Amino acid sequence: MSVASPAGTAVAPAVPEQPEAARVRRFWSSRRNTAALVALVVVAAAGALLYEESYIRSGHRAHAWRTWISDQLANRHLDDAWAIAGAAVLCALGLWLLLLAATPGLRRLLPLATADTDGLRAGLSRRAAAAMLRRAALETPGVREADAEVGRRKARVRAVVGFGDPTEVKAALAEHLSAERGRLGLVRPPMVNVKVKGKS
Repeated sequence: MSVASPAGTAVAPAVPEQPEAARVRRFWSSRRNTAALVALVVVAAAGALLYEESYIRSGHRAHAWRTWISDQLANRHLDDAWAIAGAAVLCALGLWLLLLAATPGLRRLLPLATADTDGLRAGLSRRAAAAMLRRAALETPGVREADAEVGRRKARVRAVVGFGDPTEVKAALAEHLSAERGRLGLVRPPMVNVKVKGKS
């Protein structure tokens, strides 16, 4: 059975941010799928309305779907449940599109320090950063198992001690992770929280 070590959770020593941290922005997603879907819906709706208008002006009767939509718009009031539900759905879709347009996306990429690269930008995925921290944890003497999760601001490393004093292993682990975090080359190195468990 695994139990928490007496020392609890440790925080790896701080690594100073790179000088360009204040001006480096996150990567923006092109959101091609969302843009393509919105464009497809708009083009399909506009094409259908244009075809129907041309069809009616050429002397034909309106199609059933056009007549049904006209009847619904003419007979339903603003306080109708379906009208309110439709308006709510459209508002939610509009807010979702605004949120996509105003947020960077690509949360899985962390900006790398790229000084003297003539504007070239580079990023490291969170999964790769977590793998590097996990490898550093497993290389620490006394650590039998390790797992790492990396976010934008914080990284969490959980380790299981196979042998040795958990307090000493945790101190060595924090030192190893601090060095490895510096080697990641991130503009804003995440704060690493270390949690060590020993086997009783």
